[in-house]
Amino acid sequence: MLTLRLSNPSKANALDLAMLAELDAQVARVTGDASVRVVVLRGADGGPFSSGADIGQWAPMPPEVFARDWIAHGNAIFRRFEALRCPTVAAIEGICFGGGLELALCADLRVAGPGARFRFPEVGIGAIPGWEGGPRLARLVGRGRALEAVLTGREIDAALAQAWGLANLQGAGHGFEDELAALVQRLASVSPHAAALAKAAVLDDGRTPSFHAQAGAAIKASPDSEIGIRAFAARATASF
Repeated sequence: MLTLRLSNPSKANALDLAMLAELDAQVARVTGDASVRVVVLRGADGGPFSSGADIGQWAPMPPEVFARDWIAHGNAIFRRFEALRCPTVAAIEGICFGGGLELALCADLRVAGPGARFRFPEVGIGAIPGWEGGPRLARLVGRGRALEAVLTGREIDAALAQAWGLANLQGAGHGFEDELAALVQRLASVSPHAAALAKAAVLDDGRTPSFHAQAGAAIKASPDSEIGIRAFAARATASF
């Protein structure tokens, strides 16, 4: 497991260009290191995940620079993080607002602590969730709920996040770390080759008609397939 921590403590972990660059570097690192089976993205222990995108950086930008160097640049990095071959988990214990929520939505799964709060405040300051958070949220919770969250800026607590499907798990108190550790252990125990292809299949969402056949052939030809089939026949737990 690789844990990545958002750190900009003076601004409640607001995302700035330096943090985006570091995230991209870590994505490249994971891409080249097959030993990383799970990536956990989190903020301060018991504190904020991220207060959003650092307005101090993007507010002074002219529109064309903002579009290129902030929106398009950030989206390219977020898409690379979303497409990582291994499972990713966002561990959220405090505020997860704006651009921070958009980043959390790029993770495969989200675990919410009792103090987790989610919000898109952008329209209230004359902005939009530009890092594709709206459509990602809509795919998780449905168009109506996503529009409600984006257009009203309502705050969503951990319980409602789980009820909506925004959070996969909710852990209370010390149970948060237990839930997170158990989830990571489950993700790390499956076939890494199969996990990568299964994740890619979900992200492809049927857009490539031949994808599942090609992915199925690839995993069937891999050593993981033989390991899994032998374990199944022996009624044992496969070890990848």
